[in-house]
Amino acid sequence: MQLLFLLNPTDMNTVRSTIYKNRPFLIGSVIFLIISLVFGGLYSKSDCFLTLNFFHTHPLDQFFIYYTLLGDGWIVLALFISFLFFRRALLSIHLILAYLSSGIAAQLIKYVAPAPRPKVFLESTGYANFIEGITRGGWSSFPSGHTATAFAVATILALHAKNKSIGLVYLLLAIGVGYSRVYLGHHFLEDVTGGAMIGLFFAGWIYLAIGQVRLLRWEIRREPAMAIQS
Repeated sequence: MQLLFLLNPTDMNTVRSTIYKNRPFLIGSVIFLIISLVFGGLYSKSDCFLTLNFFHTHPLDQFFIYYTLLGDGWIVLALFISFLFFRRALLSIHLILAYLSSGIAAQLIKYVAPAPRPKVFLESTGYANFIEGITRGGWSSFPSGHTATAFAVATILALHAKNKSIGLVYLLLAIGVGYSRVYLGHHFLEDVTGGAMIGLFFAGWIYLAIGQVRLLRWEIRREPAMAIQS
């Protein structure tokens, strides 16, 4: 099977066009990051964690245990195969490369700068909402890999969507995955914020850098950048 990626030199017209067409998703992402950074800057990570976890019920526990799987690699693999089946090769390649690059970056940071997960960090506080058999301990808290994956996938899907308003739906789903990581006790808010930044950055970079794919006898190109009148 012949598979060829063609890297495009990213010109400013392409960047401006991408930003302009995807304003709903990008503005929503910036607002989310600003709120997270301000909240995280004003309060300690333990205070942020406890505030975001003020309400727990068994039904919510069950919901988030399954919802958080949207940030799992198996979901990305399923999407990758599905889009290939429907001959969305460029979308498939963007998706899998955004997942791999953001995931590798997140794991490298975890390895280089280990940070305690909430279960370890809050061990002496008597916090009672960790979920037995689900909440993990250890020293791989920052950044959140599931959140990085969710935001990478959401970004690629939003950038490829013809109806740009649906990008907000993808964004809300990704934010939900981030919150699920806090709710389940796996991560702090700063871990989620870091994961979101990684996912957004690598997905945007992959989308802009790879504009053409040749797969067997098909050649798929990204739509040319439209002119933006000032």
